[in-house]
Amino acid sequence: MIFKNIKELQTQRLTLSLISEEDANIIYDLRSNAEVQKYIDREPFKKHEQAETQLKKVLGLLDNQESVTWIIKLSSESKKVGSICLWNFSKDRKIAEVGYDLLPDFHNKGIMSEALEVVLDVGFQKLQLKTVEAFTSKYNKGSISLLEKHNFEYQKDRFDEGFPNNNIYTLSF
Repeated sequence: MIFKNIKELQTQRLTLSLISEEDANIIYDLRSNAEVQKYIDREPFKKHEQAETQLKKVLGLLDNQESVTWIIKLSSESKKVGSICLWNFSKDRKIAEVGYDLLPDFHNKGIMSEALEVVLDVGFQKLQLKTVEAFTSKYNKGSISLLEKHNFEYQKDRFDEGFPNNNIYTLSF
């Protein structure tokens, strides 16, 4: 499966577009926002150039079939509000990690739930994944609730090395 063939995903309210060179602004908005970065162990972006560098990295991972990232847009207004990706694929390409972020004004509206549902469908149906993993802060109640709503199971015997505040959740097909 070539990731670039999965260009656009639709839900009732959302359009998930494959990340492109025009997405530096949303990356900056997400990565510079203290609320979005609250539970992630990295410094928020302070300069737009950091977003441009990150965008080049993500586009390179896409070109190399190592990761696929979509920008989440509200279909009704084409407003970019977040991102979601499948990355960190196992060598046999049967396991991948899901990652996501969303601007705070759009939290608790079911947006990420809709996005996650369609990305999981792509992961299991088109990419033939057997398991999707999620690493999230044990303090991020919103993310934990999202994962549990989609039947991810907490892996109490697994630990995210170097990130002691993270819990690992998995969903298998």
